[in-house]
Amino acid sequence: MSNKELLRKEDDILASLILKGDLSNLQPNERVLYYKGYCERLGLDPFTKPFEILRLQGKETLYLSRSGAQQLNKLHGVSHQITSRQLIESAGIYEVTARAILPDGRYTESMAAVSVANQKGEQYCNSIMKAETKAKRRSTLDLLGLGVLDETEVHSIIESGQDAQVVSVSNKIIDNSVNRIISQIANCNTVEELTKVYNDNKKLVHDAGIIDKFATRKSEING
Repeated sequence: MSNKELLRKEDDILASLILKGDLSNLQPNERVLYYKGYCERLGLDPFTKPFEILRLQGKETLYLSRSGAQQLNKLHGVSHQITSRQLIESAGIYEVTARAILPDGRYTESMAAVSVANQKGEQYCNSIMKAETKAKRRSTLDLLGLGVLDETEVHSIIESGQDAQVVSVSNKIIDNSVNRIISQIANCNTVEELTKVYNDNKKLVHDAGIIDKFATRKSEING
């Protein structure tokens, strides 16, 4: 492939990503880098899976998980109020309006609705709770100006029978990061360098069970 063709391909990928929010044209490593960068720009920890990927009708886009919503609310000090609840019996719909509020008083209200037709007992209770969660999540996203779907909306899309599938990128992120740390360990020439790599990645080192690699490299350095 010529340089001109490569540049054209890169332009097409960038246009698809920016204008359509479509990640499907990205290579796996590019998708991981985009995911990590997006999380870090928002101040979120990518290892806690704040976002997942939805493949809908051939396109792939990020959506906010429960973990991501909790982190955003904590990070920005967002609180919520339910301002209205309404059961529309004739339509079999339960509506909830939630207000998301920032510490400085700014707020946004968003509405969510779920079908409760012919539901009773626990199923009905779960639908009501889903509506409230959905309204709160949507109000948070609206308040913070994030144009992504929420986990509850994705569930509704999948349940409706549309051509949709959840695609996980989190394991790939962890694998790439562990490999990066192992490479850094191998390139350390002093105990100080080794200690810095450990301190910068302490949680992942223990979660991934690679602490022994530090001990091995330390012994090699000390001769």
